[in-house]
Amino acid sequence: MRVVHSDVRDLKAIITTLTKLVDEALMVFKQEGVELVTVDRAHIALIKLNIPSSAFQEYDVSEEFKFGFNAATLAKILKAAARKESVVIESTSPDVVTIKLVGAVEKSFGVKNLEVVPPEVPELNLEFDVTATVSSAGVNKAVSEARTVSDSVTISADEGSVKFYTEGESKVEVVLDKDTGGLVDIAVKKPATATYDVAYINDVMGLTRLGDTVSIAFSENKPLQMEFGSETTGKVTYLLAPKVA
Repeated sequence: MRVVHSDVRDLKAIITTLTKLVDEALMVFKQEGVELVTVDRAHIALIKLNIPSSAFQEYDVSEEFKFGFNAATLAKILKAAARKESVVIESTSPDVVTIKLVGAVEKSFGVKNLEVVPPEVPELNLEFDVTATVSSAGVNKAVSEARTVSDSVTISADEGSVKFYTEGESKVEVVLDKDTGGLVDIAVKKPATATYDVAYINDVMGLTRLGDTVSIAFSENKPLQMEFGSETTGKVTYLLAPKVA
């Protein structure tokens, strides 16, 4: 098994995000691409990664290969890449995976392949009242401001805007709409409002580097779904349970 991606920074953002949610995870290399599914330590959030084989500079996977890793260890290795460098992930043994960072110099690391049991996740067929595409900068601003004053953030939407706000003594409100450029597109079956743990949303804000926009979807008392990246370059889907009064 050998795969090469031209920009390690995307993988670094993904693994750094994982360190905030889990201790270990399982990356599965298939002929069609790379998959990862894991649940956070508190079992209130789920993260799914899909990177198609076409997104890699080289992709040589003749049979399924499972790479179990410690998230903090892998993140530390990837931080050794200070700029845009290629990353090579390869293995000739089921016990060890080699990570190479290729730039002006080549750095090579051997990583033990851990036995990681993937979580049992039922097939989810969620339907949402609101689906919107918002700017990465806009959602970053909304989450950043909300977390400075509250543990929770409420998201509401109608046909013209998506609003992030907090309640209590200190109030913050950030409205994303098409006039300001914060809202790219929106589909509303009916207006909806739901509240989530803002720290858990903030934990995945590093994934906004995967693209200029983020897809969000929610309904009252249903999980928040956030999608980062794209089908062609690689997509991360994040599901977060709501805070129900």
